[in-house]
Amino acid sequence: MRHVNELLRRELAAYFLSPMAYLVLLAFQVLAFLNFWVLVDTLSDPVRTHGEYSSLNDPMTTYISSSPSFWLGMLMAIPVLTMRLLAEERRSGTIETLLTLPVTETQVVLAKWLAGVVMYLVLLIPFALYLPFLYYQAHFPFDVGPLIALAAGLTTLGMMLVAIGVLCSASTRNQLVAAIWTFAVLFCLVGMIPLLAQFAARTRTGWAEALQYTSILHQVAAFGLGRLDLRHLALHLSACVLLLSLTVRIVSARGNR
Repeated sequence: MRHVNELLRRELAAYFLSPMAYLVLLAFQVLAFLNFWVLVDTLSDPVRTHGEYSSLNDPMTTYISSSPSFWLGMLMAIPVLTMRLLAEERRSGTIETLLTLPVTETQVVLAKWLAGVVMYLVLLIPFALYLPFLYYQAHFPFDVGPLIALAAGLTTLGMMLVAIGVLCSASTRNQLVAAIWTFAVLFCLVGMIPLLAQFAARTRTGWAEALQYTSILHQVAAFGLGRLDLRHLALHLSACVLLLSLTVRIVSARGNR
């Protein structure tokens, strides 16, 4: 575990030694502010509030769960944050030097994945910072339970999405190619599967329930309403373990060449 901690500090330092991390963080700060501005504007209109929010206990349902800008930001940020983790190491040849140290491929992959997860969680902080203003200054009460469910769901979901990015980064020497592959996979998960689920539900096919169960948008919407389904968390963590195992195999196979 000591080696993982050292490698993790190395990866986090590499993030903040380049301007990319600051640009992504700034973009998400602006995104969180705009989402909060739209939410406050909507809540300040009694007509819109009665029609749109009358059945909701938690403003986070629209603040994050059903926000197109939030998901677009995720589709762009995760590929950018993960594309260099292993692709740059392979391109520069430093992965071979790293593996000659008393560390295993599993420790290297785990440290890089943890660094990506930390950065992912940092991206979510600006969205949480605005909630006390909504509660104390605007006097808009909301239940903390759905917030905890949403936080737990977004955490395990992010762990899985970052694992996808790390796997794509390990599969190529080109950072741009890794980012494109990651974006394509995330787009299928976030954009295509929900559309297929809606189509299956309309045609009443047998795949409708399975597609809805694996739909990320459906899962996060349920988290935002306080429905923390442990099966979804288990799905995220199981997929994460599988993806990281595949990544370790790729790194090990190419390191032995």
